[in-house]
Amino acid sequence: MEQDPTYFEELIARYFSGEAMPAEITELTAWVEEDPEHKTVFMESQYAWMSSEQIRVAEAANIDLEWEEFQKRAGIVKDHDESDDRFASDDRDGRDKNLAFSPFHHFAISSILMRAAAVLLILALPSFLLFRYLNKPVIKELAANTGRMEALLPDGSKVILNTGAVIKYPETFNGKKRAVSLEGEAYFDVAHNASKPFIIATDGIRVEVRGTSFYINTRSMSGDFELVLTTGKVELYFENQPGGARVLKPGERAVIHGDQIIINANQDANYMAWKTHRIAFNNDPLNSVAATLSKVYQADIRLSDPALAQCRLTATFDNQSLESVLNVIKATLDVNIRDSGSLVEISGKGCR
Repeated sequence: MEQDPTYFEELIARYFSGEAMPAEITELTAWVEEDPEHKTVFMESQYAWMSSEQIRVAEAANIDLEWEEFQKRAGIVKDHDESDDRFASDDRDGRDKNLAFSPFHHFAISSILMRAAAVLLILALPSFLLFRYLNKPVIKELAANTGRMEALLPDGSKVILNTGAVIKYPETFNGKKRAVSLEGEAYFDVAHNASKPFIIATDGIRVEVRGTSFYINTRSMSGDFELVLTTGKVELYFENQPGGARVLKPGERAVIHGDQIIINANQDANYMAWKTHRIAFNNDPLNSVAATLSKVYQADIRLSDPALAQCRLTATFDNQSLESVLNVIKATLDVNIRDSGSLVEISGKGCR
């Protein structure tokens, strides 16, 4: 799925030679800005190209000297140690012959000027890039290190981060898109703007919306990327395959496993329980119950025996404490629960 490493090397070469198309320049700009290593590659290429052009200009500057030498050898311009009378008698013929060769001479001078201008332009590029760098919007970072965190983004969009999630976004959304990056679990309610898409970037994956609400987890318990759409429309694609975007409808769940985007109806009634603390179990196996409670209450809840997974629970909890929930499970399924502080262990004979 990764871009051919030589692709941007060739694109940089086309850029410096003036052959890059506008769309390619836009693509190259985005590539340079997305990673400090990319910027280093660009600047090193720029230095190499600038050095080669300086050498070419120096070589071109010698054309004047070579031209004068050629004129002398061809007898077009006489040596200055000859008499003034001879120069006077040959003056008209000399002017005629010089005029005959003047187009080539003008071409040589034009070539020198063009190359000199090119080098001056390249010399100006570092200052231009530095100006752009210094005038980039300030990037803010929010990290939900100790618990859930809610934030209002510059465009009015709302985001709720689950514990451990990190979001980065510019102080102001300039340009043609609203781009942020996310690691972890979050819920977005994006402000509508049809002409300026809201794009979430994470590990080679892109989520693009105009105005909608959805749940996203860049690192689910299975290790896969997960997204559940609540309202609106979402386009999901790999960074290097924008043409392969998949569109989600409300109520659908997308999982990215390897290089595949899998979309199905969402069957997890508790996907937002970490935010709402409203949990509903409907004949759910006990191992699934333990996993949901671990996520909602940020606890390590385990079964002492895999056979306990055969036990099933039907119950609803609304903003109740973990202790209260565990007491209900204990009474309903006739199991034992030991809470050591760092680990909650469910044990018992199991269910048949």
